[in-house]
Amino acid sequence: MSPDPLEERLSRLPQGWRAARLEQLPWVQDIGYGITRPGAHEAGGVGMIRASDIQEGRLHSEEPRRISPLTHEANARSEVRVGDVVVVLVGRVGEAAVVTEEYEGWNVARTVALVRTADPVHAAWLRLWLRSSYVRDWCDRHVRGSTLQRTLNLKDLRGLPVPLPPAGVGAALLRTVETAERKASVNRRIAECAMSLSDALFAFEARNRGAWPERSFGEVTLMRAGQAARPREGASSRSALPPEEGVPFLAPADVLRKGLPYVSRTEAWLVSPDEGSACAPQSLLLATREDGVHAVMNEVPVVPGRGVLVLHAETLADTYWLLHEVRSRSRELTAAAQGPGGRELSRNAFASSALHWPTWSVRERFAQVVAKLHARARDAHAENAVLSGLRDGLLEDSLDGVGVSEGGESA
Repeated sequence: MSPDPLEERLSRLPQGWRAARLEQLPWVQDIGYGITRPGAHEAGGVGMIRASDIQEGRLHSEEPRRISPLTHEANARSEVRVGDVVVVLVGRVGEAAVVTEEYEGWNVARTVALVRTADPVHAAWLRLWLRSSYVRDWCDRHVRGSTLQRTLNLKDLRGLPVPLPPAGVGAALLRTVETAERKASVNRRIAECAMSLSDALFAFEARNRGAWPERSFGEVTLMRAGQAARPREGASSRSALPPEEGVPFLAPADVLRKGLPYVSRTEAWLVSPDEGSACAPQSLLLATREDGVHAVMNEVPVVPGRGVLVLHAETLADTYWLLHEVRSRSRELTAAAQGPGGRELSRNAFASSALHWPTWSVRERFAQVVAKLHARARDAHAENAVLSGLRDGLLEDSLDGVGVSEGGESA
């Protein structure tokens, strides 16, 4: 059996570094998972962190899932504290965040692992490592299940190799990353404001929608369901495969990420996709989960996987309108979902879903304004992609013994 690539990489650490499995780290106090049977949502109950609440290294719960106090008390082992690290086990496996004061006393879902550490510094280091490309690739090699339900076993997470830097080097790297993340936070706020303004403009334009003729989504778009299976580990590799040699594979999890409704990169690539399977840029791509139907536009060609519904509109103005139509009716449109847990949109059911279709002049006027807001949001998002690459680059340099010095400057 060939050695694990991550273990082999960590066997070549600089002097003063060492590596250990997550469960063997002296500052890791506990590793567990959350509630298996949370019961129905209970308004005013205790918040429960779900996999969907963990995005881009932080917790963000727009519409919290709440459980009864009795259920919470019966699962006290998974009550979170400030400084705990939460890790996605189902879907976007490996995505991680540190629990902040806002989420103190919440619980976690079965789809989330809870790692309790001894102090905030070690929690920050673990979060940085979990968000690295090294761990994303490691997760890809250890996941089980289908495109719709990729799962990382807790046993495998316990065995994750973790590099441990000398104290000064680790602190300097974390300071540099924190500075970059503060800038990224500003960019996220810019993008969120731009999208909020776009949604508000849509609500204004659609205030008299009842006067418009009724159509169906199938009448105003060409629609197809994604058919591609997620590539096997080894069939694609983000680190080894240049973009010009493959096409990004789009899984439902790529659509369901919270944040800007655009996709410019994904977690996997297809080297030789089937002819006609790729979607041209500026297609509308939909996926669903319990909190609603979500939509994104792709900035590059992508191959949609199973569980993704593709809508092609006649014009870009129509695509903008439909994007915001879906965003405004997210929960209502889940009526077109099917399968276990309603995790897959039925093409026929969605095609027959009704909408009020405005005149060309309304759609065009709306598009002229929101195109500028979307462009500003994409610029902020693009800068964050650069900052994310900087984080990975700094970590890689550190593992090679170069980069940030103990004084916080580049060596």
